[in-house]
Amino acid sequence: MTRIDRYLLFLYIRVFLICFITLSGLLIIAQVFTNLDEFIQYGRNRGNFFLALAEYYSPYLLSIYDRTCGLLTLLSTMFVIAWLYRTNELTALLAAGISKSRIVRPVIVMSAIAILGAACSRELLIPKWSAMLSKNPQDLQGTERLVPMRPTEDVDMGILIAGRNLITNTQSIQNPIFKFYGPASAATSQLSGSNATFLPADDKHGQGFRVDGVGTNTAIAGKPSVRQDGTDYLLLPTDTPWLTADQCFVASKVEYDMLRGGTARQFASTPDLIWRLKNQSDYYGEDLKLMVHSRFLQPLLDFTQLLLGLPLILSTRNRNVVQLIVACVATFGLFFAVSMALGSLGTSGTLITPAIAAWAPLLIFGPIAYARTRQSMME
Repeated sequence: MTRIDRYLLFLYIRVFLICFITLSGLLIIAQVFTNLDEFIQYGRNRGNFFLALAEYYSPYLLSIYDRTCGLLTLLSTMFVIAWLYRTNELTALLAAGISKSRIVRPVIVMSAIAILGAACSRELLIPKWSAMLSKNPQDLQGTERLVPMRPTEDVDMGILIAGRNLITNTQSIQNPIFKFYGPASAATSQLSGSNATFLPADDKHGQGFRVDGVGTNTAIAGKPSVRQDGTDYLLLPTDTPWLTADQCFVASKVEYDMLRGGTARQFASTPDLIWRLKNQSDYYGEDLKLMVHSRFLQPLLDFTQLLLGLPLILSTRNRNVVQLIVACVATFGLFFAVSMALGSLGTSGTLITPAIAAWAPLLIFGPIAYARTRQSMME
């Protein structure tokens, strides 16, 4: 590595950090002042206001980096090359017989490292903090917060799950109603209660919902639990010691976040999404297929965005940084708009499949970006 390479890397890292800190700082400050009362109370509960902010926003910074990495690499590259133009250092390097491709090589390599770092964070770090990232500032108080519930069908277990609202802080359903058309219908066709709490699988039971307040004079009074082929479908208090007289347990493969009406889990790892696609695709639809393809393509898409903006910087001697920023952001916006439009078509199930919707931006812009970048390097 030559001295000029170290100089360019220093400029790149400095600009990258400044852009990231500025962008994330604006987002964090806006959210803090919008929800200041919640954070003050959370700081009192934690013993220190700034410790509470660090606890909440440390994972949030990973999410910001994941979503803005492509734009940050493009802006950092633009600033470095614009600085070389402004100080006439690029002219001196070209006069010394050094090609443009050799000059920008360390910047491109550093951009690739930043993009790969975002991919590693997406797969290894963000899933570990998914619980905190899924919380709103209002959830930090541990107080009851009601959100609308979408009725969801568990095809494998033969259940339709409905209710009045979701209570997010306790992962429960307010006034739940379970309609059975599968094996559990041997005991009753419908079950309701005052509250249903989502329970993950453990040594006592599988994944499902513990229903409270079913009452002792219901249709299930005195009936045995429903089991079939070694699978629990409906556990009743008559032969389940850990249930009280007004409780029962409804086994279900539907996870709690599906009841919100969302699609795939935004902060899940790619192996987790693939498992969901194989085992729970009926609950998610086409959105999950698009997300799985996009996870594999995201580093390539981020690098394509960089190559789309790079010719705008290399093929001009315009030293106006503001105009370069506008041009790069406009290119980034065009790429993002086309990707979103194709994604909407892919998830709607019309015209194109999710796989085509995920690959189309790379197939459209990839050759154009490579050809234009190569031409600008040779000028």
